[in-house]
Amino acid sequence: MGTRPYGQSDTLPELSQDLLAKLFCTDPAVGFALCDIDGRVVWVNDRSAELFIKGPAEQAVGRTLDELLGEEWAGERLEMFRRIAETGRPIISRHILHGRQLQSTIRLLTESEEDDPIFSIVTSEGEHDPNDPDAFEIVESKFVHLGPLDSLTRREIEVLALIGHGMTSKQIASMLHRSVRTIEQHADSIRGKLKGATRVQLAQFARAACLEVKDAHLKRL
Repeated sequence: MGTRPYGQSDTLPELSQDLLAKLFCTDPAVGFALCDIDGRVVWVNDRSAELFIKGPAEQAVGRTLDELLGEEWAGERLEMFRRIAETGRPIISRHILHGRQLQSTIRLLTESEEDDPIFSIVTSEGEHDPNDPDAFEIVESKFVHLGPLDSLTRREIEVLALIGHGMTSKQIASMLHRSVRTIEQHADSIRGKLKGATRVQLAQFARAACLEVKDAHLKRL
């Protein structure tokens, strides 16, 4: 899937050519979107639409984040927008969506107080430490969208996270204060729910989401 811009709403202000050049990056792994202060998508590329809504860009442009991803997830992003508008400090947001770890860098795009605030959102898979961490506020989402992992129980998510860290059943049992037999039963249940996945494949699922034990206790969307 390419990274061509799909379109824009009438609220998108005129942007400088230099800024457009930065936004219209040709990296197919990176998603780009623009939203207004109310969470309405005013521009999006194909990759961003794929990462967030698993659909084409035209389904996102002109719609609000709550329409696309629900009120709770959208509300968390709107609060970030408000903080950025007040402080001018960009935010790096980390969240699990569709069972994969995404990291979004959100910046205030408009500089004039006469223009309505527009925010740029640059998203890629995985976690990446910024070169200058003090320049950003790092926000870990309070919500989790597990996608194909949503059938797993809280305990199974904990076990899967530790499998992803390369732990043996004995090590996981010690960490979670359970017997080795119980951990192996959890692992068998996980494999059954994920259609017979091998332990290596289980680790791949966990690493794609960058799962941590604490993620099992986040509110699911």
